[in-house]
Amino acid sequence: MRKGKMISLFLTMLVLSAAFVMGGVCQAAERVNLLVWTGYPETIPFYELAARDYEKEHANVKIEVAGYALRDYERKLAISLPAGACADVLMLGSEFFPRYMGSGYLLPNPPEVDAFLKGNRYNQLFVSWQTLEGKTYGLPLFGGGPSLFWNKTMFAEAGLSSAPETYDELMEYARKLAKYDEKGNLIRSGITLRLSGSGSGVAQKWTFKLWPAGGRQVVKTPGGKYYNGYNNEAGRDALKWYIDALHKYHVDDIKMKHDAEGFALQKAGMLQRESWVIGYLKEHAPEVNYGVAYMPKWRRWGAFRNWKSMCVPTSSKYPDIAWDFVMYMQQPKYVKYMLREIGWVPCRTEDVDYEDIFKETPQFRPFLVFPKDYIIYTDQPLPCQDEYQTKLAERLISAYTRKDLLDNPEGIAKVIEKAAKETDEILKEAGFYGVE
Repeated sequence: MRKGKMISLFLTMLVLSAAFVMGGVCQAAERVNLLVWTGYPETIPFYELAARDYEKEHANVKIEVAGYALRDYERKLAISLPAGACADVLMLGSEFFPRYMGSGYLLPNPPEVDAFLKGNRYNQLFVSWQTLEGKTYGLPLFGGGPSLFWNKTMFAEAGLSSAPETYDELMEYARKLAKYDEKGNLIRSGITLRLSGSGSGVAQKWTFKLWPAGGRQVVKTPGGKYYNGYNNEAGRDALKWYIDALHKYHVDDIKMKHDAEGFALQKAGMLQRESWVIGYLKEHAPEVNYGVAYMPKWRRWGAFRNWKSMCVPTSSKYPDIAWDFVMYMQQPKYVKYMLREIGWVPCRTEDVDYEDIFKETPQFRPFLVFPKDYIIYTDQPLPCQDEYQTKLAERLISAYTRKDLLDNPEGIAKVIEKAAKETDEILKEAGFYGVE
């Protein structure tokens, strides 16, 4: 009896131990379904490459990536973030990042992510911009800013051997590159300009002329307040540049194919756009013989930058794993894939060598390597940024159609004055306005 009882007790303990061990294994291997959202569907192959590798190293993790058109994505975020019904990892662009950074909807960076951000991997502009009240939010992943695309074949036909270096030359070259039919209709733009479109993009592209002319959309005062920075000579000159391009020299027209599509179809000789156009041309128009140059000089010399960061919302079910994947995507092999295969410039530039990619595609260099006196600038990090830019864009689109603004400095001044007043009103309503 004693022996039988001992065997029975042993078997019972064995079963309980097995159940405990199996329960522990099940708990350790609990299935994690991590959801990632982006507003740039063309970048999905990048996320999926990193996701599949991450899954191989973490057998219990399954990562799903969903991409949406940018404007749809913005609306989706506006509804889902406050409701706590969004993905575990979010892409937030610098154009609407500020409205969420201090909202309580995003987790501040944990110590290891904060240290990674501040570890000499990124331009200091990104680090300071993503810092609020001593806390940092997210990791910059990829970004954009313009350089000048120029069609080498068209340039050679026009007797031009290199890209323009000033905005006066930009207009001069555009006039030489433009072509017309026998009735005077434009059939090839000298330069394709951003003349229409929804949202703030038109205003952002106008900044490509405004900032070199000496202005800013919004200026920060020493006291920490903000006011419009374009109701001045720079703002008037930037708008005049467009009016002259459209109505005096007719080097572009609203009826023409525009942007990357127009350049790819060789309906335009020049384009000021971000690096993603390189990937677009590789896929859609590999026959185009083109170069990329630094932005032209005016009163200042430099290029605008915006960027996309990966963040973790407070509603994430798996914040530790979400942050781990955010860090995982920053590895050199993945950010180099982003540049080489998709065409977007990675934000991690200070400690990653891209020379092998420059040898393959030298057009990328002006987006990542800058002369000493070439300034990188961006918008002010304000929650109302998208609102005042959208309103400004509406006024610019209307102004671009007005032939009566040609050689009409008073008319141009009125357009700028009204737009600037509206910008200041939006800043006032948001509690940011001040001149001291």
